[in-house]
Amino acid sequence: MGPAHYDVKMQIFLLYALLAGCDDEILDLSPPPQEGVHPAGYADPSEHGHEAKFQDLECAECHGADLSGGDAGISCDSCHSEGWRQDCTFCHGDPEEGSGSPPVHISGTDDGAEASFIPHRTHTSATEIKGAFECSTCHTTPTDVLSVGHLFVSDTTPGRAEVSFLDGLSPAADWDGNGGCSNLYCHGNGRGNNGEIDHEDSIDNCHECHGDWTNENLWDDMSGAHEDHLEENLDCSECHSLTVDDQHAIIDITKHVNGIKDVELPYGMTRANGECTGTCHNEQHNGRDWD
Repeated sequence: MGPAHYDVKMQIFLLYALLAGCDDEILDLSPPPQEGVHPAGYADPSEHGHEAKFQDLECAECHGADLSGGDAGISCDSCHSEGWRQDCTFCHGDPEEGSGSPPVHISGTDDGAEASFIPHRTHTSATEIKGAFECSTCHTTPTDVLSVGHLFVSDTTPGRAEVSFLDGLSPAADWDGNGGCSNLYCHGNGRGNNGEIDHEDSIDNCHECHGDWTNENLWDDMSGAHEDHLEENLDCSECHSLTVDDQHAIIDITKHVNGIKDVELPYGMTRANGECTGTCHNEQHNGRDWD
């Protein structure tokens, strides 16, 4: 029996029921609710977003490997705003600032002191002593939601970002999974992979990473003739004037914690092949070996 015949028969039945005095509840002829994959209201991003990001359900199984429809026939692009696939802040971070990094977690809440890595924003923002680091410093950066290992494709750790230092300043670094990093160039003395830090630690002065004019105990750990110069009361700014001023403030954050020894010798001195030539602090240097 086709739909048209079914409708006619239902109309005849309804007419007889009304004439017989049946009440409205008995005459509720609405079709029974269909059992679906999702509960009512699931199309609201606030309802399905959490499950998608934590992979409680595999979206691609119904919406297709490229999320363009699949068996469900509904493309994710039909509801989400244009460009959502490449927009980091669509799922995490701060849309107003344009930063995809926490403290705003993929759950949509600010983790604060409970975050897996508390100083995220400190690393991705410029500070008084360093420039902003790219996400690739500590992560393999995806290009969109379908990048391998990110969210929908071969992500074996839902809800947790994989750490990789290979494209950053400290490719040999290790992350302990609980807020601690070791084998670092950053947070080290600048002479190798010797830095170590916990994410609850703070950096309050220069000698917490490398020797400076205030801590003689660290002078003999510095390279070359650093110790000799400091013993003669020479200031850091005399050889690193592009990086630090005579008040020991960083004046160019691009030249600090950048993986490069930025040296600017004073008084017209020259430096080549590790040797200094010229007159400095009233002493003549003729190819003086720095080491």
